[in-house]
Amino acid sequence: MDWLRTKRIGAKTRRRNVKENGEVVLKELIDCCDGKCNPIKNFSYDQIIKATNNFCQSNRASRIDVYYRCYKGMLDDRPVLIKKGKYTLDMKEICRDIAISSMVSGHKNFLKLLGCCLEFTPPVLVFEYAEVVTLGPLLTSHPGYLRRIKIAREVANGLTYLHTAFSRVFIHSNLDPFTIFLDGNGVAKLGNFCNCITIPEGETFVHDDTLQKYHELRHNTLKGTHGLGVCNLPVIDPDYKSTGKVTTKTDMHSFGGFMLALVQIREVDDELSLSSDMLRALADLFIKPYDDVGYVHFPLHHHVSKILRKFGYAEVVDSDMGEVAAWPVKAFLRLALRCIGCKLGDPLSSMIQVTKELRLIEKSAYYPSNCRSQMSSI
Repeated sequence: MDWLRTKRIGAKTRRRNVKENGEVVLKELIDCCDGKCNPIKNFSYDQIIKATNNFCQSNRASRIDVYYRCYKGMLDDRPVLIKKGKYTLDMKEICRDIAISSMVSGHKNFLKLLGCCLEFTPPVLVFEYAEVVTLGPLLTSHPGYLRRIKIAREVANGLTYLHTAFSRVFIHSNLDPFTIFLDGNGVAKLGNFCNCITIPEGETFVHDDTLQKYHELRHNTLKGTHGLGVCNLPVIDPDYKSTGKVTTKTDMHSFGGFMLALVQIREVDDELSLSSDMLRALADLFIKPYDDVGYVHFPLHHHVSKILRKFGYAEVVDSDMGEVAAWPVKAFLRLALRCIGCKLGDPLSSMIQVTKELRLIEKSAYYPSNCRSQMSSI
């Protein structure tokens, strides 16, 4: 019977997928962490199909993603985020995502990998449930500036862990709002390690063309998404563009762009103490296609500094932050500018330093005088 023959062929294909995908995952585990990682549970084909209602559109958890289609489902009586790779995703990239996700799953600021299903091509990943941090939902929820500073600090914690916790440095390399999630308690979780780059032990950089390819793919994927709160600007490190070298500052530059993406969300003026005209200008910078803002010719900090000065916030760029009103928000802006390359005070050397300064900025809302004096000494 045809249906029985089709069923047998499908089962045979899935067994072959498990073998082939498993070999690639194992290779990535050995390459990344010498085979040492947290256990990875294997979910069956039938479990995934049932959890997603055969990948029904009504189960989609996020409408926009460069590499994955994300679905909300139930497995083992708990809500989960199921990520199905698109066919633009290389098998090695998705298996690297599985390997590195398993390495960092114990950290509170990474999306926890619960398991995967290797019967699909490409494989399916299963994570704890969390929402993608896109600018659209944040815009409608009007997050307070303290919440945004907290999100940034938690993401910085994750990047610091990637850079320092292992014998080799791991560079996320494609940090943007689509790789950051919020769990039910509002805790920021970093995910998507498809393009994660390893710097060999004892080295400070590595040559790699992955980042350039990712941003080209990202730009093509996000065409036509204007008005959805999508950050269209590819926040790519100018040093990487000129030298091809991936360093920890590659992530720092992307992180600075993410901080600016958080700030540009329009909110009530009496909370931010920033002009609505300036916020609109920042929003246009991020939402318009990058060709329209001359990004190709000038680095991101050039555009942001120009906007701040135009709308009367030159003190963020030019002055001592200890004398500025609305200190936490403007200190946050200033730190973002330093991350993307503005020469404001001492240069930032690592994500450890960025995380420390974010903690002080966060505390400054509660203990203004103490934290300002600490920040001035950094």
